Amino acid sequence: MLVDAAMLHVMGDLLMSVGVILAATIIYFSPKLWYCDPLCTYLFSIIVMVTTIPIVKNCIKILMEGCPANISLEELRQELYNSNPKENLEVHNLHVWTIAPGMISMSAHITSLKPL
Repeated sequence: MLVDAAMLHVMGDLLMSVGVILAATIIYFSPKLWYCDPLCTYLFSIIVMVTTIPIVKNCIKILMEGCPANISLEELRQELYNSNPKENLEVHNLHVWTIAPGMISMSAHITSLKPL
């Protein structure tokens, strides 16, 4: 994720530089179009901001320790129930969260209901 953010930052800087060169070229040949500079800056800033939204969402999800999108808690609970068919298992307080990009943690209380 950090590499993605760094690459996005570099690409945003590149895009802003292209905007500055484009606006400077237009203003050089037609000084009456002076407003191209703030217009290009505003337009390219919006493009960069829109492309950073997924990274910001991912960072917030990690900071808030949200459940990863690719994990279904109900399917996981069912897998835990079916993991040992000879015993009756009770699964409660099942929690799955993201610690860091690619690092997922899980905790659960599993009780065996099989009589001794």
